Amino acid sequence: MSIEQQYRTRAKELLSAGEVKMVIGYGAGTTAERRRPLFITSPDETERLVLDSACIANLSGYLVTEGLLSDEKRVAVFLRPEGIRALNVLAAEAQLDPLQVVIIGFDLPKGELKALQGSSVDDFTALLGALKESTPDVDGRELLEKIEKMSPEERFAFWQEEFSKCIKCYACRQACPMCYCRRCIVDSNQPQWVNTSSHTLGNFEWNIVRAFHLSGRCVECGNCDRACPVNIPLRLINRKMAQEVLDSFNHFAGTSKTQEPVLASFKKDDSETFIL
Repeated sequence: MSIEQQYRTRAKELLSAGEVKMVIGYGAGTTAERRRPLFITSPDETERLVLDSACIANLSGYLVTEGLLSDEKRVAVFLRPEGIRALNVLAAEAQLDPLQVVIIGFDLPKGELKALQGSSVDDFTALLGALKESTPDVDGRELLEKIEKMSPEERFAFWQEEFSKCIKCYACRQACPMCYCRRCIVDSNQPQWVNTSSHTLGNFEWNIVRAFHLSGRCVECGNCDRACPVNIPLRLINRKMAQEVLDSFNHFAGTSKTQEPVLASFKKDDSETFIL
């Protein structure tokens, strides 16, 4: 039996037994190469679930949809390792109770579908720990290495050109599982903290502020740059920030459901003078 069929059967069993009220998975997209989120509430619908190498979107962000988990019922969701990391971050930031989430885990190493054993975040602790010690398989690695070799002036010019393409559609924010605020600071105009116009200053403000906001929180799922309609390689700037946080604080986002946010916690014996 294929992994896809195994997981359809698993979803059907969960719904039939009343163990979950919904299964969030993937369905057929508008083209053969694309998949779209699918929200299943009936065992009769599970044959619509699709699982293949095109299932790359991180679906964890749908778990914090307003009201979805407020009835304390459980939801099952298809997640890759990046999605499980995101689930841990959301739990650590008190956005959901991980006990309400049944994970149907899978991975796509080198594009080959692989089932992951386990159903709760604790079942994947060893897997996520191993990811911290491994070299991440980053799309656009050649470009990332090219950027690393640039001088500060060349790097600034590179991102200036990339950010000049931004049209302030906020698709990156909408696709990101870490952007769950009901009202984003950029939507406020009284006072207006971030310029909403898509000019040089406004684009830099938005993209740099967002990169800092995700530091120590980004799980590198790539939802942001896949959603970007002008193809800004946002994943690369987030990857750089994640590496800086790892090197400076030994912090790899999403390794546990109780992991403290690296930029929102401190220790009394911290050597930085601002603590005194």
